[in-house]
Amino acid sequence: MEVQNNATVVTTVKFTWTINNYYKLISIEKRYSQTFFVGLHPWRIVISPEFDDNNVKKENFKLSLINQYDNKMTRTITNDDFAVHLDESNAIIGSSSFLDIDQFLDSENGFLVNDTCIIVAEVYLNDNNASFDSKLVSFKGLCKMEKDYVKLLEKSCSKYPSLVESHRKRKRSQRFNQLSFTTLGKLLHFLKTKKVKDMKSDNACKELQDLWEEAEIRFDDLSWLEPHVKSALSYFENAVKVKKLKANVVDLEEKAMTLKAKVIAIDAGLKTTKKELAKAEEGFVARDLDDRLGYGIIP
Repeated sequence: MEVQNNATVVTTVKFTWTINNYYKLISIEKRYSQTFFVGLHPWRIVISPEFDDNNVKKENFKLSLINQYDNKMTRTITNDDFAVHLDESNAIIGSSSFLDIDQFLDSENGFLVNDTCIIVAEVYLNDNNASFDSKLVSFKGLCKMEKDYVKLLEKSCSKYPSLVESHRKRKRSQRFNQLSFTTLGKLLHFLKTKKVKDMKSDNACKELQDLWEEAEIRFDDLSWLEPHVKSALSYFENAVKVKKLKANVVDLEEKAMTLKAKVIAIDAGLKTTKKELAKAEEGFVARDLDDRLGYGIIP
């Protein structure tokens, strides 16, 4: 929703993040929401056990932890008591917490129910038209968008004209076109600037996956780009698999060493026992177990 007042445009976005299987995700260092847009800018929420105090104050921002039993008990924090900043992947980082962790984990309190919790983000941005428009350029007569992505998009659209033609045929709004080509521009920029080593990061993989899923929804045919995206994502998946297998090998090697040490100790004990047995058998004469103990002595 946008409200225009003289030279000020107020953009309001409400985003709901439903986190399922919370306990399975609790061991992950950071958990990211899907990407949502405020104006042309992509945002994500991140849950992390750590917070960097070098933050900035963000106006007109609100987060709510939904109470699934009683909406009146929903916990909400606003920009007045919530210091936030954006991390390297445009995720919202906050220094305040909604409530005590024990309260949150107790399902009877209604915040974590059936291993699911719900967070709602509301962002209100005031953009001055003059300063905002100065950062935008017209793109193919479809929309205005950030200059940073235009060159990459121009190159791709010259090779694949259907990118532009399909949007013209749809006759969608400029805002839809803005978000579509901004998403594609960010995707192309990601693939151009990131290196193979960057794909070892969970955050980078999540960002690429979100951009790709969003782009697939907005464009009819991205078959020309799909192999590059899949290659980057598959490297991450393989890297994770290799990492887990290496950890398993180390674990099994440690167990094997432990078992070998036990075998050595058992073998040494066996040798000692055999020697003791041989010594005990010297001069030992076996007797019939039915013989009387006093035979020949007691009449």
